[in-house]
Amino acid sequence: MAADITVNMQPHHLTIAEAMRTIVSFDGEGRLIVAFRNGVNYVRGLSGDVLQKRVLAPGQKERRKLPDEERRRVLAELLTWSQQMIEHIAATASPAERDWFDRIRRWDVDRLEAERERFRMVYKPISILPPDQYRALVLQATEGCSWNRCHFCTFYRDRAFRIHSPGSFRTHIQRVKEFVGAGIGLRRAIFLGDANALIIPQPRLRELLQVVHEEFRIGPQADFKGIYAFLDIFGAERKTLDEYRELAAAGVRRIYLGLESGDETVFRLLNKPGSPAEAIEAVRTIKAAGIAVGVILLVGAGGERFAHDHVQHSLAAIAAMGLGPEDIVYLSPLIIPTDTPYLAQLQAFDSRPLSDEAIFEQFNQLKQGARMVVGTGAKVVIYHIEEFVY
Repeated sequence: MAADITVNMQPHHLTIAEAMRTIVSFDGEGRLIVAFRNGVNYVRGLSGDVLQKRVLAPGQKERRKLPDEERRRVLAELLTWSQQMIEHIAATASPAERDWFDRIRRWDVDRLEAERERFRMVYKPISILPPDQYRALVLQATEGCSWNRCHFCTFYRDRAFRIHSPGSFRTHIQRVKEFVGAGIGLRRAIFLGDANALIIPQPRLRELLQVVHEEFRIGPQADFKGIYAFLDIFGAERKTLDEYRELAAAGVRRIYLGLESGDETVFRLLNKPGSPAEAIEAVRTIKAAGIAVGVILLVGAGGERFAHDHVQHSLAAIAAMGLGPEDIVYLSPLIIPTDTPYLAQLQAFDSRPLSDEAIFEQFNQLKQGARMVVGTGAKVVIYHIEEFVY
C-alpha cells in the first residue's frame, strides 16, 4: 500500500485519505457521505444535497448547499479521485477492504443523483434537526408542523400537517429501511419527525412507538440508543407527568423545545405558541419524568430594541428550568428569510435587526451567561441552521 494513501475501515463506514490532503468517507452501501479536499469540507446527505463548508478568514465561515451543476462536478471529482486511489492500492488491500471497494465502485454521479428522486419517494423534506441528531434515522410519524405560524420560520410552509396511522407509518419505515440499506449502521438514534411529533395524542403516539419498537432494537446495548423528537410549547403543556413517564419507558431520551426567547414581548413578536412560563413548567415536567431536554434560544430575536431584555429574561428562564448534565442549551443565530412576517413585526414593535457584530456579541453574552446559570450541568452549544443537510 502506498505510504501516502491510508484506508480506515470501520464497521459502518470506510475512509480513504491521501497524505491527509484529500479525505473521502463512504457508508455501508458505498455511498459518498463526507469529504475534505483543497481545504474545503463537503457533506452529502441522504437527500442528495451537498453542503460545502470552508473557512474564509478567522471567525468567518462559508456554508452553502451546492447548486445542481456544481454539485455534480464536485461529486465527479471526488468519485474519480476515489476510484484512482482504489486502483492504486487494491492489489495490496485486505479481502474486507476489497469488498468495500467493490461497493464504492458501483456508484457514479448519475446513480448518486438518482438517489435524490428515491429520497423524495420516501420522505417529505426534512427541514431541520438538532445538531446532535444530524446522523439520526428520521422516521416521519408526522409531516409538517401543527402550528406553522411562527413569524421567523418557513421550514414547513410547503406541506399540511399530518399524523400517520400505524399502518401508513409502518409502510414509511419499511421504505426508509430499504432506501438507507446498509448505511443504516451510521444511524445510532431514532428521530421522530417532523416539527413537533410528540404533540400526537397519547393513544396514537403509543401505537406509533410500538411500531418503531417492532421494527428496530432500541436500548443502551441495542442498534439504536434511543428516540428523540421536537415538541412545541403549546404541545408540551398538554402532556401529563405520567404520559412523559410512559414516553421515557418507551425509549424517548431527549425532547427538543424551541423556547427562542424568555422575554414575553419577544415571544409574542415571534408568534410562538405558549409562553416562556409554560416552557419552564413543561421542561420541569419532562425532566421529572426522566427525559432530557434540548432548549433552543434564538440569538438576535427581537432585534435592537429588545436585545437586553431578550438576553436577561432568556437566561432567567434557563436558570429556572433546573437543567442537568444530560440537557443541552442551543444558541441558534437567527437567519431571517425574506418571505416571513418577522421583519414587518420588528418594525411594528419599533425595532430593527441586529448587525452581524451585534449578533456575535449577543451570542457571547448568552453563551457565557448560560454557562454560568447551568454551572457544571447542561452543555451550551451553537446551533447554526445553515450547517444542516440530511
